[in-house]
Amino acid sequence: MKIKKWMVLFACLVMLLSLSACSKENSDDQTDATEETAVATTEAKTYDFDAEGIAQKFVEDFTSNKFDALLSDYDYSDDMKAQFTKEAMEEISAQLKKAYGSFEGTYGIKVQTKETFVIVSIGANHVDKDLAYNVVFSYEGQVSGFNYQEISSVEDFFDSEIEGAIEKEVTFGTEDFPISGTLSIPASGKESYPVVVLVHGSGPNDRNESIYGNKPFKDIAEGLIKQDIAVLRYDKRTFTHLEKYNDPKIAAEFTIYDEVIDDAKAAVAFLKTERQIDSDKIYVAGHSLGGNQAPRIAENNDDVAGLIIMAGNVTPLQDLIIKQYEYLLGIDGSLSDSDKSQLDTIKKAADLISSDKLSLETSPNDTMGLPAKYWMDIRDYNPADLAKSLDIPLLILQGARDYQVSVDEFELWKKGLGDDATFKLYEDLNHLFMTGEGMSKPEEYTKAGSFDQTVIEDIANWINNQ
Repeated sequence: MKIKKWMVLFACLVMLLSLSACSKENSDDQTDATEETAVATTEAKTYDFDAEGIAQKFVEDFTSNKFDALLSDYDYSDDMKAQFTKEAMEEISAQLKKAYGSFEGTYGIKVQTKETFVIVSIGANHVDKDLAYNVVFSYEGQVSGFNYQEISSVEDFFDSEIEGAIEKEVTFGTEDFPISGTLSIPASGKESYPVVVLVHGSGPNDRNESIYGNKPFKDIAEGLIKQDIAVLRYDKRTFTHLEKYNDPKIAAEFTIYDEVIDDAKAAVAFLKTERQIDSDKIYVAGHSLGGNQAPRIAENNDDVAGLIIMAGNVTPLQDLIIKQYEYLLGIDGSLSDSDKSQLDTIKKAADLISSDKLSLETSPNDTMGLPAKYWMDIRDYNPADLAKSLDIPLLILQGARDYQVSVDEFELWKKGLGDDATFKLYEDLNHLFMTGEGMSKPEEYTKAGSFDQTVIEDIANWINNQ
């Protein structure tokens, strides 16, 4: 639940332009450099060729339109030889230029070792969008695929290392929806560490929960590492696999379990396998919608040691969205006829969602863009009631200047949990737990800031006192 444009959540699930020079047979394994395996892996396999050097030269030749050199200077798998023709390269290059603007330069490189492939990702600045070009190798050194993915920025994608941390690129999840993330472990040399899994708010968030120039999840990771606490950040399913939700059949089946719960549970299960993680001290920290759903992540899950709920709502989402629209549309002190009409439309949709008239046949056009099945999972859900039934520690955090999930929600947590949780309210913080003054407005998110250090220290102290 970020600023206004994100409030109608499913509107974010639009098709991404995706071009690939991989063969059809191998495309499911190589698309977006993440889909080769659903088995979690952090142990690097070995290879005896210069994957980084070859990939850098390959991307240089491709972006320089040296297509003859691409055909003659590289060793390809049989499938790639059949697909990677000069005509195909020329077409892909033209479409990339049309979609993203002219190529300007490269920035950053990283390598992922999968079960059967080595994937080298190289950042590419285009005029309109940053991309990561992925050159896929077999362990014999043959080029077996070439594709790309949209990224928020090359700086975010490649400059992920945190001082004082050992960082691993990890993969977990399912075969259909593998999830990539960064596990940051303190470099202080202890045998094992407590860990926090960071769970995003609504919308297709990356592992840093990047919003304009702000990266709250990376800020949290940097702060907790200093307190000898490990952190797992991951790219949300709707970020990595956004294009899949253009399929009407998949979109119609979309639920809160797909958006939040299943992948967070998979993250917890993955951490149980990590040697340097204290398996008895795996904490889930959910922000916004992630905080709202945190009790469900811990439900019937003995591996979750405690929950940290950051600006999570108790009010059902359909009713909370009305409050958000009322605030945003009235932020200038008045409501125009257009504003009133828009608000009436939202209220009508919320009433339908909450009524017994909602059915699986109801059009998403009548329910704020989300399928009926999604709403059926959450419309009557009370996270405070579920949290109270859990026999684990709870920490509830709230910024007093938050208009998306207001202090009223914090009071509902207090009313529902009483002495069964620890509560912290921060007077000058907004929804991103960043400092501000006066009435909170959407445009303040466009200004670069940092997740408040006092909040991070409170989280660390709470964990260390358990």
